[in-house]
Amino acid sequence: MNLDMKAAFGKYFPKLDSLYNSTFGTKPTVPYSKTINKALLIGSPDEDGEIQWAPKEQDVESDWGVCEDELGFKLSRELKDYYNTCYFLAISGVFGSCELHFYKIDGFEPLERVILRNFNDAQYTFPGTEMFLIGNATVNDDDSYFIYYDNATGKLFCYESDTKNEVLLSYSLAKTIGNMEASL
Repeated sequence: MNLDMKAAFGKYFPKLDSLYNSTFGTKPTVPYSKTINKALLIGSPDEDGEIQWAPKEQDVESDWGVCEDELGFKLSRELKDYYNTCYFLAISGVFGSCELHFYKIDGFEPLERVILRNFNDAQYTFPGTEMFLIGNATVNDDDSYFIYYDNATGKLFCYESDTKNEVLLSYSLAKTIGNMEASL
């Protein structure tokens, strides 16, 4: 199934809403912080310091030229769409044997800064590549994995650097997000 990012988020977020509503009777929550885009927040923090939130569709297409000039390569359409479709605070779910936790894209800091940080963070493990570190994962109860996206091939995978173990998720970020089951 070929999903675009908008459709993938459209499949995922209702699953997340349903999970939180059936478990807690709320919208999805995250720990409150002053460094969260307030446009995504609903209400006030609860007694545990958690606050409800909802994703928000982005309404401005980024100017990729400056970012791509700094990177030295063109970003794939899927990666551009991942970063520029909606703002969110948490995407967590189960896909195959992996529990995935994608880093937030909340609009609190410029997208270009987020993209360059994700690229630079991946260079520690995969120097000289077009890799992006976009989350962390638990694979078979081992929580020392990270989620990488290879801009050159579209490969999305989990990687544990001590053992050099790699677990392929898919060749589509949209497919993975759209088809994973939401988790808390």
